[in-house]
Amino acid sequence: MNPKHRPTPLRRAAGVIALAGALLVSTAIASDIPDERSSFRFSGIYKVSSSNDPMFPAAPNREYFLDFGKGIHDGKLSGTVAVSMRQNPNVKVRLLAWQYFPERGVLVIGHPYSEGSQKAVVRAAWRMTGLDNRVVFERGNYTVSLRRPAPGDY
Repeated sequence: MNPKHRPTPLRRAAGVIALAGALLVSTAIASDIPDERSSFRFSGIYKVSSSNDPMFPAAPNREYFLDFGKGIHDGKLSGTVAVSMRQNPNVKVRLLAWQYFPERGVLVIGHPYSEGSQKAVVRAAWRMTGLDNRVVFERGNYTVSLRRPAPGDY
């Protein structure tokens, strides 16, 4: 080793501190990333993969997409959902309101308003279950199964 390029003890210490800092930051960032399988997350776009619910009637030429935007986050348990019904080549979109009640595991979707009223009007209330990249809504004998859309779906 050339004596001109030999690191001094101060430079070695600074290098060790920089490496330790980088490891600490990367560990902190990795611990903030939740494991998808262990933490149920509800946000973004879902496609209705099967349904016997009259609110989202299944048909071979009809597809439903629900976009919950940021969904449940930072204690926020309500918002709007854009419901798109694609019956090629036509697409109809309607905005609805949603609210989640975690103590009962119930998601309510309804009209954000009605004429002469300042309150949302409930269309349906489902018991909601999350499984990996799927969500299942159940109410009475009706079941709606939603999944994350494939890249070519939407």
